[in-house]
Amino acid sequence: MNQIFFTADLHFGHSSILKHSPKRPYSDTVDIVAHDEWLLDLWKSTVDKHDTVYILGDLTFLKSEDARLLLEKLPGQKFLIEGNHDGSVIKANRNYFKEVYQIKEMRFKPTVAPFLQEDFNVVMCHYPMVTWNRKPHGSVMLHGHCHGKLDEYNAQSTDLRFDVGIDGFLANLRFLTLEDVYNAAVEKIGQAGCNSFAEYAQNNYRNEVM
Repeated sequence: MNQIFFTADLHFGHSSILKHSPKRPYSDTVDIVAHDEWLLDLWKSTVDKHDTVYILGDLTFLKSEDARLLLEKLPGQKFLIEGNHDGSVIKANRNYFKEVYQIKEMRFKPTVAPFLQEDFNVVMCHYPMVTWNRKPHGSVMLHGHCHGKLDEYNAQSTDLRFDVGIDGFLANLRFLTLEDVYNAAVEKIGQAGCNSFAEYAQNNYRNEVM
């Protein structure tokens, strides 16, 4: 089965990211060239050309031509959910993405991913959201932008919201699969004693606007 991946905040070509992401390789030397080689190797060793990758923003700081050369090396069907640092990349290289969005909603079905026990509804945005479409029905919110700094808040909140960025606790310097994200959401509703996303939402969001 072809895989579905989620990632965010890769920041190819952005040396300043290494000052703020001490877990990343080469952060101690601020060697962005070596960092980008590591990141490229991680992508190519993880993603097959037939896989799907949802990139939840901030892919690269590289200029248009260098970004094009990078995109040519990245396997997979790439869907970009635009981040605050993606403007120039999109304008010059939009053809390297299947689609580009501000917000993307998806419903993953057990017929496509047999490990799913029910339809898995996901809303993706670069930025974390307090409320989102179908939240009161059990939809899950995936975001980037925060580089793991919202992980504790997300964990303590009743919201089914997860940072899929590479620096976050859930990803921990790797790409997340659909199964990874689903399992994290199932674990959270299970800790609340619920057997479905709809039940969890009914118990926690019944006063929110439908």
